[in-house]
Amino acid sequence: MKKIFPLLVGIMLLGSLNSCDWVRSKLGMPTSKELREKQEQLIKDSLEKVEAEKEAARLEQLRLDSLEQIEAQKKALKRYHVVLGSFIMDNNAARMLQSIEKEGYTPVKISFKNGYSVISAYQTDVLHDAYNRMYKMFALDITPYDVWVYDTKQNLHF
Repeated sequence: MKKIFPLLVGIMLLGSLNSCDWVRSKLGMPTSKELREKQEQLIKDSLEKVEAEKEAARLEQLRLDSLEQIEAQKKALKRYHVVLGSFIMDNNAARMLQSIEKEGYTPVKISFKNGYSVISAYQTDVLHDAYNRMYKMFALDITPYDVWVYDTKQNLHF
């Protein structure tokens, strides 16, 4: 009994300590503050990961939407276009659009994959109509010498 008494007193003293953090720190274990900080960091990291995944999904949806829009525009195009100009500068293309509209046509700007934009003054699904219109356009003052017919089946455009 004499040997158990000091052991019981020691256990009571350890139990009466205000915090387990002291014991944990002496044993090399993380304290409650360190555990709380680690838990907060894990929550913060998981929230950042969720936000990054949401942003990636949003960007992917935007990409898919733009691809769908491009495909819809491709399908809306007629097959043959009488092209009056090819431009790398948008302001030159805009000037050509305005001059063609003054002549009573409804021009279409088509963006090519190589960075150029072409201005189509006339669109049709019949090849001989496109060539007939091209020859008639040579009489216009705005028509350059390099008028040509573009077939959308060539897939040079977006």
